Amino acid sequence: MSMGTTDYVVEEARLNRFHLLILFWCSMLMTFDGYDLVIYGSVLPYLMSDWKISPVLAGIIGSSALFGMMIGALTLGISSDRFGRRRVILICLCVFGAAALTNGFVTNPTEFIICRVLTGVGLGGMVPNIVALMAENSSKSKRNIMITTMLCFFPVGGVIAAFSGKVVTPEFGWRANFFLAGVPLVTLPILLRYLPESISFLLANKRYDDADKILCKIAPSFKGTARQLVTSHMDMHEHGVRQLRTVQLFTEGRALNTLLIWVGFGLCMLMMYGLTTWLPKLMVANGYSLGSSLTFLLTLNIGAILGGLLSGWLADKIGGKYSLILFFLVAAVSIAGLGYKQNQIVLTILLMLAGATTIGTLGLVHAFAALFYPANVRSTGVGWAAAVGRFGAVAGPAVGGYLFAQDLPVNLNFLFFAVPGVIAAIAIALTSNKRGTESNTDVAVASVK
Repeated sequence: MSMGTTDYVVEEARLNRFHLLILFWCSMLMTFDGYDLVIYGSVLPYLMSDWKISPVLAGIIGSSALFGMMIGALTLGISSDRFGRRRVILICLCVFGAAALTNGFVTNPTEFIICRVLTGVGLGGMVPNIVALMAENSSKSKRNIMITTMLCFFPVGGVIAAFSGKVVTPEFGWRANFFLAGVPLVTLPILLRYLPESISFLLANKRYDDADKILCKIAPSFKGTARQLVTSHMDMHEHGVRQLRTVQLFTEGRALNTLLIWVGFGLCMLMMYGLTTWLPKLMVANGYSLGSSLTFLLTLNIGAILGGLLSGWLADKIGGKYSLILFFLVAAVSIAGLGYKQNQIVLTILLMLAGATTIGTLGLVHAFAALFYPANVRSTGVGWAAAVGRFGAVAGPAVGGYLFAQDLPVNLNFLFFAVPGVIAAIAIALTSNKRGTESNTDVAVASVK
């Protein structure tokens, strides 16, 4: 194989040490993401008691990081198609690491909200870019499992946050959890050296020597050079330059699918962030102790890890669309079931299923979006989907706080987080299996095959 497009060379490459290293670094970043977001739910009962804040204000504070993520996804999240994945990821790391650490020093809710917004900006900009980076450096047969494996480290961070809230907070206070959130800053020098850049970006910017170094690691059997790939790639790139990248999300038959993907993202995030923020308080309201409710949050995130791994395997077997539909429907049933008093075995099963099909589904919906869009607008496509999805993420904690303040029956609170699963399943079911008009790269790949 001496000629071909970039996508073809990468997709046909066999899994090797370089792929696994990228998976490791991106998974580590997702762990930070999970910790920084879930930690608020873990410390929320202590924070409400310490500062005497109302459920409504607590919900607004919970939504502040998610509002920041929407801003980050719309700015930093879509900027790497222009400035490069690696550079934007590292900038985002500095932003969310510093902001999360500062949260441990604030003295009032206003300062807390500002830090949470900035934390969200960094996280919101990072996630679409590590998804795009992983998608562009994975073989076709392993792409779903690689992306979802990486994204299932979000609940790993959630498990650490839940454990920290249960063990660290009673001993050292809630602020200690945010001091731990400064750990990502320590990894910056390592990532500066080892995190690679996207080949698509390097070729688009005519950095052929740098592209050759990465190409030989991704596909050691490829005997050509980056310059041999540049013609087909630049055709694709020049087509993208003639049109704004955001506009391309709605051209070539993509408009309806783009909107439906946005709906799926938004409702998935509504369920996910609503649950992770309010589960401890809701379980206490349902008659469980505070210690037990934090254990339930831990169980939810363990289920999310298993669900994230299962979703990637299942998507490679039956396709991302059908996997998403199944997961969203199971999410609706399991969340609704949590609103009723259950024995310990049934409760554990429901919590694990809810975690697997809400938090665990986040990886699958990201992979679904990443594989729908061609490389030249992939970060833009995932970034916009994630940004629009943040409306659901913001709504989850905020509306959950409002409902909690109304003293409604607990089962109605859980039902509010269950119904979106049904709507999301319908939205994904309506998506087309086709990307729309083939990009130049797709045509070139077809001709090579």
